[in-house]
Amino acid sequence: MKRLYRSKTNRKIAGICGGMAEYFELDPVLMRMLWLSFIIMGALVYVLGWIIIPENPSSETTLPDYKIFARSSQHKVLGGVCGGLGDYFNMDPVIIRILFLLMIFGLGWGLLLYLLLWISAPLKHS
Repeated sequence: MKRLYRSKTNRKIAGICGGMAEYFELDPVLMRMLWLSFIIMGALVYVLGWIIIPENPSSETTLPDYKIFARSSQHKVLGGVCGGLGDYFNMDPVIIRILFLLMIFGLGWGLLLYLLLWISAPLKHS
């Protein structure tokens, strides 16, 4: 079975694109161009949206009718993410914490998800 590794020989920074090129049997330059084009296209789409989509003309700042996710200040152990998710989904935060631990140790991406939610979600003051 083929495995994906970072390349030790085809590397510019960490060998990610070189490793992916070796895995897919492509030229590393092509893989770097693909990654760079995805990054540039994502940034370009964001800037175009900033230019094209008009700002809300209403000067009123009304709360939306839908539920907003925010980190919890009451059920906070570390960053309040699990407490906020528990509040949002009307669940016990302990269950959410256990799920995050399973994602961290079982799947490996739970820590990244937790950090992204911690950085991006506002803190709910109650």
